[in-house]
This record gives sequence, C-alpha cells and structure tokens, in this order.
Amino acid sequence: MSNNLRKKISTILLPAVQGPAQYIGGEVNQVRKDAGGIEVAVALAFPDTYAIGMSHLGLSILYAALNRMESVAAERVFAPWFDAAQVMRREGIPLFSWESRRAVKEFDILGITLQHELAYSNVLYLLDLAGITFRAEGRHEDEPLVVGGGPLADCCEPVADFFDLVILGDGEEALPAVVEAYRKLKPTRASRRELLLELARQFEFVYVPQFYRCEYHADGILASCEPTHQDVRPRVERAQVRDLDGAVFPTAPVVAHTETVHDRIAIEIMRGCPQRCAFCHAGYSKGPVRIRSVEKILDIAWQSYLATGHDTVSLLSLSSSDYPQLGELVQKLYARFDGCQVGISLPSLRVDKQLKDVPRQVTGVRREGLTVAVESASDVIRQAIGKRVTDEDLLETMQAAFEAGWKTVKLYFMLGFPGESDNDVDEIVNLSGRISTLRQQVSGFNASVNATVSWLVPKPHTPLQWMAQQSGDYFGAARKRLLDKKYQLKKVPLKLKFHDLENSLLEAVFSRGDRRLSRVLELAYAGGACFDAWNERFRYDLYLDAMRQCQLEPDFYAHRQRSENEIFSWDHLGSHNREQLYRRYLKILQKVSQ
Repeated sequence: MSNNLRKKISTILLPAVQGPAQYIGGEVNQVRKDAGGIEVAVALAFPDTYAIGMSHLGLSILYAALNRMESVAAERVFAPWFDAAQVMRREGIPLFSWESRRAVKEFDILGITLQHELAYSNVLYLLDLAGITFRAEGRHEDEPLVVGGGPLADCCEPVADFFDLVILGDGEEALPAVVEAYRKLKPTRASRRELLLELARQFEFVYVPQFYRCEYHADGILASCEPTHQDVRPRVERAQVRDLDGAVFPTAPVVAHTETVHDRIAIEIMRGCPQRCAFCHAGYSKGPVRIRSVEKILDIAWQSYLATGHDTVSLLSLSSSDYPQLGELVQKLYARFDGCQVGISLPSLRVDKQLKDVPRQVTGVRREGLTVAVESASDVIRQAIGKRVTDEDLLETMQAAFEAGWKTVKLYFMLGFPGESDNDVDEIVNLSGRISTLRQQVSGFNASVNATVSWLVPKPHTPLQWMAQQSGDYFGAARKRLLDKKYQLKKVPLKLKFHDLENSLLEAVFSRGDRRLSRVLELAYAGGACFDAWNERFRYDLYLDAMRQCQLEPDFYAHRQRSENEIFSWDHLGSHNREQLYRRYLKILQKVSQ
C-alpha cells in the first residue's frame, strides 16, 4: 500500500496542487526511521496548514522527544489545503504522513494538538481525510488511538467525544510515557477499551472522555460530569516538566521547504508566568514558573543556527521580560552571534523598569520590531486584572527603544474587560499616538505603531470564567469608535488591526462549551466549516444553523453570567483553585467599580 500511495502522491497529487513543495517532505533535519525496528508508529498532526504547523514549537518538541525513543517512529501530518483535499478525495488518496507517505489510518497513534478553538473543525477534517471514525466510542479495534493534547486539553469538552484520550499539561515527558506504556500493552492484544482503561489507571494526566458521563439540569446548565468506572479518577491532573534544562528540546528542527509563518529559531526560555493576568488561560494552566538557564539557551541557539541557518532567534515565554537573567541573556546572545547578522526577537514583553534597559543592550544586533502586550489603555483596569504596566513605564521603554534605533512598535490591546468605559476605548488611540510621537525627540520622525485590538474571551481556569462575554453590538461599537478616533490623528503613522468579531464570539462558545457542542461541530463540518481561523474561510452562519438544529443558543455559552457555584465543563480537568479564582474575580469587580 505504501509504495502505491507514494506513487499516487507523486504522480497525481503534487502536479495538481498549488505550492506542491509543502507536501513533498524530505526536508533538512527530517527523521526517517527504518520500519523494521519500529514497534509503535505515531502520526503527529497539526490541524492547520504546513506553513503554520511547521512554525509550531510544540510539534517540533514532541517530534524530537518521540524520535529519541529507539522503538518509536514519529512522523508529521498537516492539514492539506482545499485543492489538495479535492484531489485526494477524488483519487482515493488518504491523509498521509510527510516522512514515509504512509496512510495515517495505518499508524498506531494519531496525535492532534488542540491549539485553539477555531481549529476544532479541522480535527474532523483530519479524521475525515484519514478515514477514521469521528466518535471515539464507535471506532473499530484496528483504527489508531486518537490522542489530544496542547493548550486546550484542560477545557476540551466540545471535542472530547472525538478523542480516545487526552493528555493534560506538558507533553514532552507525558506523551513518550504514554507511548511507552502503549508499546508494552500492544503485544497483550488487549481490547481498545481495556487498553484505554489501563492508560487511565497508570497516568493521572490521561483523560479518557468515554469513561465520564455528563448530566444536565432542565435549564441546560451542567449538573455533573462523573466517572463511569470505579478505577477512573474523578479529576485528571496536568503533567508538569520540572526541569526545563533537562527536558527534550530540538537543536536540529526540521527546515521547511517553503516560507512559513515564522522562519526562525524559536527557544522557550521560561514556562509558566508569575503575573497570572486574570484573562490568561495559559498563565493559570502552565503550572509553576520554570526557567531554562542562560547557558542552555545559548547552546540551543548556536546548535540550532548551525543546523538550520535561520537568521532570527526568538525568545519565547508567556512574558519574556520576567525571565530573571534577561539582560545577561541578550548580551551573551549578541556576543555569540556577533558578525552573523542574526536578529534577536523579544515577543511577549511586559513593560516595567527592567524592560526599558533591554533595547540598549541589543544595539549591535539586527533589531526586530518591538512587541509589547499592553492589554488595556486604562491603568485602573490593568491593575485590576494583574497587568503590571503603567503608562510611565511604557513610555520610558518606548523612548529607550527609539534611542536604540527601533522604528516600529507593535502593541496588543484587548477590549471587553469589566468596568470598561468609552474613555478607556479612546485611550487606545491616544496612547498609541503618544508612543508614535516619542520618536520625534530622537530622530525628528514619528514611529510606526501597529496596534492590534482583540475582543476578550473569558477563559476557563481563570478568574474571569464567571463573567459574560460582551455582546457583538458592544464590540462593534467599540471598533467604530476607535476608527473614528484614529481618523483624528491623520499625521500619526498608526495602523489599527482588529480580530474578527464573529471569530471571537464563536471562540467564546467553544471555550466555555460542553459535550453537546460535538454534534454542533459535526453538523457545521458537514455544511462546509473548515479552517475557521482563516477569515476568508470562516462562516459563522454554519455554526448558528447547527446550534439551532441542536436546540442550543450561542448566548447560553458566550454571553451568560455564571453563578458562583455553577459546575463548569472543565472542573474535572485540572481544576484545584475555584475558591481562590472566585475571590480574585470579586476583587476585580470591586476595583473597577471604585
């Protein structure tokens, strides 16, 4: 089958698609193992295109971690674009792996990352192209185990019915442990159900959705989600990597054949975030702060540069400026790459007294655009939600950046916080304009400011999980107000970019949703929903129609205030601190109302 499939891909699929280079495989640093010594084959699927999936650090880490295991082969899978899918369906070409051209359905395990809610329809897209049964409870014994993981694993109920098991928390140690346990169980010829039950018994971070039953009150609110087997835990915990220096990290990542979203060396310098901003799901779910040492980062950066030739090093974490040795790290990276024309990118920066010194420390390195997540233009709201940013610190940092040679600044704002006023909306433009004109003091020219405005989605496992998302009318009025305000600053090079409103509304539905949304997804996918994160492909009407068919309302999930004691569909997935979160929520409401 593999040889025949390989031939069909080469002779039929590739000549018929745009950008065939994204499907050919065989890239620099690809891992291809001899099938003779392999006991477990794992297909690692990213539910979006090659250009996006190849930029995903998590996929690269898991690929490296599994391929270090002698008897395991991990191969990559991405979501083909529509032109490729059309040819595949017409010619009987199933979804295949990029390394060996093997049909995904022939693998032992199919792992799919749950990166964001708007990729949920692509989970069905991957299963459909692979010929794998959608619902886990209806799968045959010879179908792969479908395993989920990633950022949304601890609030995955809307897609829970499609997964045999979900791994919560950090994956680079947890997934290999599950794969190794599967390898040992495989020769016993245990049934699919027996195998899943044993994995749920062995690992506190393994969630098998079919072993839990959800009940609902007459008003539609969740009444309970309890185990149906005595050996299954009532609450699943998150896996945690304790030592980042000792954790697997790729120093020879696969180099894409085509341009990707981020053609750069990506290094996670810290996991977890000390800030715990009230809106940030990752800040609460990524566990305690763990630091990767300066020397380890330098080694990864240099080895990756030699293995890839990429000319940018991106230092990643939820808040890079909270890395305790940031100044030392930047200086040593500058020294290591002196003369190499390698840029240093510092995303996810928090503005404080420490950060204002960073721009001066990288004057000898090619300067990437400085990116700062401001979130709100209101000092009161920032303080309430835990965003430790003041206008004074922000302006001092921008001044230092312009003096060091930066010309472009990216700012990220969010609207929809409790207590927000029209004046808070206006201040986004006012603050952006002040930052732009700061550069006049240095060079006589305004700085280019790109401000991106997103719409708040109250996330699970955060203090804001009880609040209602603002309505679409509210967000629409705020957008118009910002554009009108910007028009008044004609001479300021300010660009406003907005997240798609209907995207954010649907994100809120699935972020706070339950298992009844699985049927909504199936109906929307059957109607054509796919690649929902792509604005040109997104069709909100498909989901509204599917929800009507299921007698569900978007407002019930997105725009409904929760009571203090309401049971959430994610309470059994890593939740420990409900009382603490609720106390903080009340404090936020108190602060913004003063």
